[in-house]
Amino acid sequence: MWRILKSYPFSRSGLQQRYQQAKQLLLWEKAGWSREELKQIAQRDLRPLDFSIGSPVFNLLWQRAYKLKDPQQLLTIVLDMSAMPQELSGHLEENQKLVQGFSDDLAPDSAFWHELAVLVQQVFPQDRMSQKDLLAKRVHQFRYIISSQQAQYIRKHYRKEGMADDQALALFLKTKKGKVCYRKTYDYSLFESARLHNKAALIDGKMTYPDQDYCFNFKILLHFHTEFILDNKGRFLNETDAEVFHLNGVINGASFNYANQGDKRHWELDVDPAACHDPVFRNKAVSNDQQKFISPKWIKRKNQAKSDKEWQESYFNKKGLYAYQGKSSFKQVKSLARRFKREIRKSKSQ
Repeated sequence: MWRILKSYPFSRSGLQQRYQQAKQLLLWEKAGWSREELKQIAQRDLRPLDFSIGSPVFNLLWQRAYKLKDPQQLLTIVLDMSAMPQELSGHLEENQKLVQGFSDDLAPDSAFWHELAVLVQQVFPQDRMSQKDLLAKRVHQFRYIISSQQAQYIRKHYRKEGMADDQALALFLKTKKGKVCYRKTYDYSLFESARLHNKAALIDGKMTYPDQDYCFNFKILLHFHTEFILDNKGRFLNETDAEVFHLNGVINGASFNYANQGDKRHWELDVDPAACHDPVFRNKAVSNDQQKFISPKWIKRKNQAKSDKEWQESYFNKKGLYAYQGKSSFKQVKSLARRFKREIRKSKSQ
């Protein structure tokens, strides 16, 4: 390691600087970066002390290694740098520590996220993400940490005193292009299906919501990969939130998408793996001896249902189990998305 270090004056302070740089570079080497790769930063005026995903040092290494390094090896480096465990505990302290493994400047629309998703697509072709594999499990659960980091970015950079999460996100999105019929390309969309993020439990014939409070949640997708879930109170919902614990977040929270769009690969990479790789703490929250939270069914019309019971569980039934005050769950969610759209328009005038 000493041979690749930048030259320092032969003095006590110079030797101390050389020792500190070597100590910091060894941390990067331990994470999986080769000494040949570390030479790139040893001779530059960069701070290897900033050991985080998205830091200037990381970005330099990432850009040079992205097309040259083995995809699985590079993916493992990212997991190890973030200190991603084999199994998430869901504890607030762990969530905070894991989110701190990312640079404060790593934005939700950074090109890094798409590049990371492409790596995952390469390492896990077809249905390999759903097979029993420790790497697949870590990569799947990493989606929850990514979404938590992206929510924290919005809170840190855009949320002012007295603001709710949705107001801060609106400020972030006000310069982005929303999905409208006349645009071929856009940055974000507000009306993607949030059915899977509106789970509730039927207890004694009555619907029970997480946190014992009526709630509906809607989805915002940014370049498809980045996902934000907001509830009707304007709060971010995350399985591993780094600021506050909500059962609704654990059950219905956001998860980063490794697929590029809502096609078969989306099911292979982002939907199906939850059945075998979700963390134990989330599985226990979703289904336990007291209650079982289930998503409403995608049945648009009564004549499409196989039974009256199935129609009662429909996402679109305005008189069904998931309805509230004469509106179906689908209509409630759509109303929230429209309200948020107005919030974005309002933020543009500020």
